[in-house]
Amino acid sequence: MSDQLILDICTNMQALPLISIITTYYNSVQLGDFVRSSMNCLLNQTYSNIEFICVNDGSTDPTLDDLEYFAKQDSRIKIYTKENQRYAQYSKAYGQDKATGEFIFLFDHDDLIDLDTIEKCYQTFLAHPELDIVSPIVITKFTDGKIKNTHNIYQSDLKKFEFKKFTGSQIMKDTVGRYDNHIRGLYRKNVFKSHSYRFTEPLLNGDEIVERLILEEARFVGSCDAVYTHYIHSDSSSKLISPKKIDFVRTDYLLRKLFQEKGIYDNRHPIFEFTAYKNLVNAIKIFHHFSKDMSAEEYSKQMIRLQGSYVELDKKTVISQFKGFAKVYNAFLLSSFSLLFTFYKYKK
Repeated sequence: MSDQLILDICTNMQALPLISIITTYYNSVQLGDFVRSSMNCLLNQTYSNIEFICVNDGSTDPTLDDLEYFAKQDSRIKIYTKENQRYAQYSKAYGQDKATGEFIFLFDHDDLIDLDTIEKCYQTFLAHPELDIVSPIVITKFTDGKIKNTHNIYQSDLKKFEFKKFTGSQIMKDTVGRYDNHIRGLYRKNVFKSHSYRFTEPLLNGDEIVERLILEEARFVGSCDAVYTHYIHSDSSSKLISPKKIDFVRTDYLLRKLFQEKGIYDNRHPIFEFTAYKNLVNAIKIFHHFSKDMSAEEYSKQMIRLQGSYVELDKKTVISQFKGFAKVYNAFLLSSFSLLFTFYKYKK
């Protein structure tokens, strides 16, 4: 290779903005050898000027050893080990703090991206400078290879790719009650860091609140034809029954107030309230499953959460979405918290 060619390559790399890819790892080897699978797609990206922010969230398996193995081979890898704080929001916030790139990409350790995903996202920014977030096509798959759905920001059959662009505020509106969109994007640094994932209280799904606040900061969100493959693992910690899932009712409580403050609750409040009702029922079931093992303090805390969720629930709107016997049945259950709580204590 000639000296001039080497100089041209170095000059080109310097011209490219630095992109940070944040990946959090917790017992990733034990859960599925995810350090190696993630590194195989990240380190071989066609876009070269990347820093890999790898947050080892207090793993007790060989995750750190695997990360160090790859770091010896690629100086772009930066490993940060922190104490596990039981909630993923803190490891995401840690990576958020450490990222220095002009653009930032958040990546789940058990997912995959095509080798040109980062490059295509960046090229879309160049073609559409008004964008603050660029999302690749998100394909959600089960581990057996079956596709659950495909999103070009919003769900799409993707027979032919079309560039899509929406305001961040519109996308946020379409998350009231449920996510009608799915974004795994490359963010401008100022937008990604506008709200910390270190939310004011620990919640299993506290990142859903932060994610929405960040979306609101984006002028426009656009798409590109790169691919992010999101996997659903039936044995993942997010799928396992856990008392932390009672957090969902607290998140609904906070989101309802947030959406009301933003003036975006009313148009989709039937969707929101129906989802909140389902989350409340599931939380009550989980509470009964784990209540015998709870300390007095934890028992009281969770009871307050459940009761607060019931009080704030728009029960009239929920009941109106049922028909026939189901309407009578659910109206009866919702007539008092004590009845709802006791019913699901004994119902199998």
